[in-house]
Amino acid sequence: MTEQQPDPRPGFYYVSVIDGPRSARVRGPFKDNHAAALAAVDKTRRQLEHLHPFAHFYAFGTCRLETDEGPGYLDVVERAETRNIYEGME
Repeated sequence: MTEQQPDPRPGFYYVSVIDGPRSARVRGPFKDNHAAALAAVDKTRRQLEHLHPFAHFYAFGTCRLETDEGPGYLDVVERAETRNIYEGME
């Protein structure tokens, strides 16, 4: 099996998962950088499997979108974990 070549098209690339009829953006966006998204797949898989044991059964890959759809699931989780609980309070 040959290694996937990065898509040269501009766009917003995400590490994605598919579980039957469901899909999700898990990491990203990697703006105009499919190679970075491809490089993040294995680490993302390990991180998600640690949080969700059934992720072992998910299909991992990448997807490209024309618009920025916001941060991926793990990016949101990481930001929430590092957020100061007093942020935004006076």
